[in-house]
Amino acid sequence: MLKLIARLGLNRFGVKLFLAYFAILGLGIYLLLNTLLGEIKPGLRQAMETALVDTSNILAEYVAPDTPQSPFRLEQLEQVLDNTLRRPINATIWSHKKTATVLRVYVTDITGKVVFDSAGRDLGADYSRWNDVYLTLRGQYGARSTQENPGDEFSSVMYISAPVFARQDGIEPRQILGVLSVGKSNISVEPFWQLARDNIRSMGVWLLVLAALLGALLSTWLSLSIGKLVNYARRISAGETVQPPRLNDPDLAALADAMDGMRTALDGKQYIESYTLSLTHEMKSPLTALQGAAELLPQVDDPQMQQKLAANVELESKRLRALVDQVLSLARLENRQQLEQPAQLNLNTLLQQELDQLQWLAEQRQVRLQLICHPQDSVFRVSGDGLLLAQAVRNLLENALDFSPADSLITVQLKAAPEDGVTIEVADQGSGIPDYALDKIWQRFYSLPRPATGQRSTGLGLSFVQQIAKLHCADLSLANRPEGGVLARLRLPAS
Repeated sequence: MLKLIARLGLNRFGVKLFLAYFAILGLGIYLLLNTLLGEIKPGLRQAMETALVDTSNILAEYVAPDTPQSPFRLEQLEQVLDNTLRRPINATIWSHKKTATVLRVYVTDITGKVVFDSAGRDLGADYSRWNDVYLTLRGQYGARSTQENPGDEFSSVMYISAPVFARQDGIEPRQILGVLSVGKSNISVEPFWQLARDNIRSMGVWLLVLAALLGALLSTWLSLSIGKLVNYARRISAGETVQPPRLNDPDLAALADAMDGMRTALDGKQYIESYTLSLTHEMKSPLTALQGAAELLPQVDDPQMQQKLAANVELESKRLRALVDQVLSLARLENRQQLEQPAQLNLNTLLQQELDQLQWLAEQRQVRLQLICHPQDSVFRVSGDGLLLAQAVRNLLENALDFSPADSLITVQLKAAPEDGVTIEVADQGSGIPDYALDKIWQRFYSLPRPATGQRSTGLGLSFVQQIAKLHCADLSLANRPEGGVLARLRLPAS
């Protein structure tokens, strides 16, 4: 059973649920079957007792004398019983073969003395103290069970008595003249009891097997559903953008929706808190510069200094505007759970267009741009949002241009990835990423100074590219090249 549980892949909750279910149901089945087994044997004996009551009353009428003074009609009873006991029987009752009649009949007079015994062993004996005779002589229902061989429980015989009245006795209540008792061995019902017991036990085993299978299926279903919820919780805890799992059970589906609502609420709260702190920190520097320039302008008479301060105001204003624009764009992007209308894109064309648009900037900084396809002349297609992918590539190219020295080369390579995916690689020949910044480059608002100017960007470009990669189920990585420079790799799944 434990091997079956392991093969079904149940977690600890599923195993506990299965064991609890099986224990409760198994105990219930055991108690039910045990109760049935306890009731069957008494029921069979009650049925036998009912038949003996009818038999004893019929035979009592058969031996009844015509008048109270007449003798019992024992000769006819003896002949009939002798013929009956020697009569062959061919009857199959519940798979049990019955071949002969097994009965003992005896008759006592008014004193309890045995005047007839079909077994021929106790003729003349005093039975007045046996319950069947004693109670019947007093007008009550007489019955007893006695072990013919003391100490042998299987020799128990049930005796049922009926009073003997005179046939023409008109006195009411009728006068009891004697007692006729019919005895039958209790062991005679044993075959039927054993057959019923075996059938019930077999049924119990099948019920337990069926209960185990149903319990395993129920536990597996619940375990898998809860496993989906656990996996969903872990993935959103890791920062992945995933949809809540689809579950058939309405209660579990409601739990998944509640978890998604809680995630949205927590993400919104954390998003606002993180953005507020980071944005205010990043805005302090340009605001301080603007405030200083505004305070100095009225006090400066030199036209060149005024022009320099005005240029500084303009520069910091543009920086603030770029920061706000990128924050808004990134916020809108992070709020999206999936691509709305993905289309088939030709990456060759898309990358070439971005290289053409940035060619003037590359020429200004004396940097060459080159597109390489592996294998050559191949057309690479993916499914996605063309505008977002173009923005992601542009951000990577602009980062590469910012850190590339003059007379260097930036290559953009398109490669076939495993499982029919496509990889975009942007490699530059710059100074690379400092070791202290390797684990910080993905943080919002974190930026390194540009080698040419010493200025920093908004620090949101890579976060923007990262969100675009998540929406396209793509893998994004950034690492230093052994020969120098940085390699940005964006692996997109197949269409």
